[in-house]
Amino acid sequence: MNKYITLFALAALANIECEAQPNTAVPRLVVGITIDQLNSNDMEHFAALYGNGGFKKLLNEGVVYENAQYDFAPVNLASASTAIATGASPTDNGITAERWISRETLRPVGCTFDKKLMVSPNNVMASTIGDEMKMASNGNALVFSVAANQDAAVLHGGHAADGVFWIDESSRTWKTSAFYPRNAQIWLDAYLRIPKQGTAKKNDNQTTCQLALDCINDHAMGRDAYADLLFVTLSAGNVATETNAMLAREAAYRELDRTLADLILNIEQKVGKDNVLFVLTSTGRSQSNIEDYAKYNIPTGTFYINRTANLLNMYLNAIYGINRLVDGVLNNEIYINKTILEQKRINISEVLRHAREFLVQIAGVKEVYTADQLLLDNSVSTKTRNAFNHAVSGDIIVKITPGWRIYNEETKEEQLPSLANMPFPIIIYGAGVKPKAISTPVSTNSIAPTIARFIRIRAPNACVVPALPLK
Repeated sequence: MNKYITLFALAALANIECEAQPNTAVPRLVVGITIDQLNSNDMEHFAALYGNGGFKKLLNEGVVYENAQYDFAPVNLASASTAIATGASPTDNGITAERWISRETLRPVGCTFDKKLMVSPNNVMASTIGDEMKMASNGNALVFSVAANQDAAVLHGGHAADGVFWIDESSRTWKTSAFYPRNAQIWLDAYLRIPKQGTAKKNDNQTTCQLALDCINDHAMGRDAYADLLFVTLSAGNVATETNAMLAREAAYRELDRTLADLILNIEQKVGKDNVLFVLTSTGRSQSNIEDYAKYNIPTGTFYINRTANLLNMYLNAIYGINRLVDGVLNNEIYINKTILEQKRINISEVLRHAREFLVQIAGVKEVYTADQLLLDNSVSTKTRNAFNHAVSGDIIVKITPGWRIYNEETKEEQLPSLANMPFPIIIYGAGVKPKAISTPVSTNSIAPTIARFIRIRAPNACVVPALPLK
């Protein structure tokens, strides 16, 4: 009897596994498209203006996950890009923000900064889907990443990419890093010698897609038995020729639709519709202007992070007799001098508790989280905990009351945090995928394991979520 039960169980498991796998051949090329600031409301609002080859094609012929979300908050371009590539949140992949305070220099450093090579993905603590493709193919899979923004390009590309390219902010020309294989620089140098390609003359989206297409053509991506990967990062918020906000968004989405249509058409013609898999999503963030809430009688105020840090130093000095226990501040994070605490044998948890008790009394502060809370306290919101990484995050995270702005007196930087949710989709199109709309909430961390499932390889090593359902 046990034998038949076992056989029945194995058969059931096999059936489940078969249903979980796409009933298609392995795509030769996977194109991941991340659109910064893309949101579902604007996509729907401007739908009547689209042609047939861009958003309409994706929405009508793809699997549309209507309720996508990140498993951490807040979300920024760097953390979103890394989560998509690794299938993991910042607490596991190491990328919490564009910048953080270096414990060595006590100065802000970029998330892709490298002391030797200037730019690299070495701060990413997990493998990416591109890394896994390289390992699974014994290095034969081609992996490229293209973006106007340096961080987006590098973080999507991962550690083992064949080439990563971005637009230099000062020169407006394409750039790469010595971290990547020498052939990437050789190809880019030759590309830049072509007169029409030498500078980014068009808008960033068009320029990015053109380089992506040339990268596919020149490297023969999608032409052999090994699945290749190309990440393309675009923006839904880079058209600033209109002074009217609504007209500016309309212009951005119309341009984006045309650019997407051209990108999809050219890739399908080159590789074949059934041979390419497109995976599109958003960074899930909105880069809005600093609003004058007071003008409309909306409760507001300014939280001065440097002034607050100085007051905290005075408070802790009064308790411990030690000056400058605060090492530095950045955005809403405060860094404590752990070296002094270790030398003086002072319990850091006790210091953080005193700091929290002081900070919660300051106007504009909604909540204060300490590092030990975020590591050990299960009552803290999962999204807040997932956004924290002990290696790079501050020791104290200050949450500001909605409507209040954070002002850094040293850098003159101003932020207006928002708790509002921005709806956005994940869309999978091509490679024989049947159209369907799925309203069940899904995580962007599922993108990497979904790509892995399509090409029959393992998911990145920090990824613990399942692939997206296709039915």
